[in-house]
Amino acid sequence: MKKIMFFLSLIMAFSCKSQHIKSMLPFIDNKFEKFDIDKFIKSTKKDTDVLREFLPNGNYIEMSIAKSGKYYSESYKDSYFMISKSYYTNGKIKYKGIIFNVPWGAPFQKGIWYDFDENGKLLKEVDYDKPYQFTFEDILRFCEKEGIPVTKGPVLQSTGFHTIITRRIENEKPIWEIEWLKKPSLVENIILDGISGKEISRKESKFINN
Repeated sequence: MKKIMFFLSLIMAFSCKSQHIKSMLPFIDNKFEKFDIDKFIKSTKKDTDVLREFLPNGNYIEMSIAKSGKYYSESYKDSYFMISKSYYTNGKIKYKGIIFNVPWGAPFQKGIWYDFDENGKLLKEVDYDKPYQFTFEDILRFCEKEGIPVTKGPVLQSTGFHTIITRRIENEKPIWEIEWLKKPSLVENIILDGISGKEISRKESKFINN
């Protein structure tokens, strides 16, 4: 009976942790929207094309305008994820979705992403989680076991090295890659199978802090 209760408590703990991680996901939907040009103009300094600021709730946003289009990102407080949006030059939404909160490198796309045409019509929805049976929650458990720190947002590049988690399809198979600062001058890269979680490779390289 004690063993049964122990296993039930373990299952409940994992379930609660999974639900907590899901609740930390930013909300995103398939609705049409436009770049908030009024906010951009009011908040930016003269002769600048980038807005960077913290919101009252602790989230951090960046808005920018370029020849290729307009861009918005919001890194959420105490979340592993952030929202990323791209707009056409006319200000209408081009695509939007959720990415890992370390935005440099190649941040992986999480969940469903939405693509629109220049008139605002929804073209397609792509579920980037679908190929991965070994989930992000599994990655967090792996990192915890290995003593690898994973930072909750907002994560700013000016705050030093943060563990980078990416994923991709390689040779028609899904894989995860974890890059972390093992020692002050040593970076370790770990590649895991995206289906089974089996370790594929592990290598170390020198870290040069520029």
